[in-house]
Amino acid sequence: MELVNKIEINTATPVAASTVNSVITIKTSKFFRCIERLIEIIMKLAGLYLTYLIFNALGRFLLEDDYRADTLFSLVLLPALYIIKDAHIIIAPFFVKVIKSKNCIETQTGILTQRIDKLGFETVENIEVIKSIGGRWLNYGSIYLYAHGSWVVLPSVLDPESVQIEIEDSLKLKLN
Repeated sequence: MELVNKIEINTATPVAASTVNSVITIKTSKFFRCIERLIEIIMKLAGLYLTYLIFNALGRFLLEDDYRADTLFSLVLLPALYIIKDAHIIIAPFFVKVIKSKNCIETQTGILTQRIDKLGFETVENIEVIKSIGGRWLNYGSIYLYAHGSWVVLPSVLDPESVQIEIEDSLKLKLN
């Protein structure tokens, strides 16, 4: 099975003898997702700079001597700061861990503040796979697991279709 090459078995987790439960760490795309997010931020800043150049040229053309470029610059500065504020998403994939056990799936995310999100398989109602352009080329994507009133995101999972099949198999075992 191809999925076996993509996951690691972690049996070092202490569990009670009566509830032996293998824990699988699902591999995520770290490097390529970081590059994709870096390109995304650069494109946003380039688009903002292009907007500045266009409005600067229009201002000079329409207002001639009354035009002040510093006013336009001050209007563009706030959106630039807003884009740069989210630059932490570039390194965020290095702080993601996805763990699948017999009964549930868990994600651990966060750089300074760690967020642990857990969802039992018995409550999963829908599975959605989302791939970006880079994800389609390099075979990674995010898997969304929906339950009544909640959801869990498995971000930047390598080979998400195989992981989806593995989760669906776990769901079928829970139903039987």
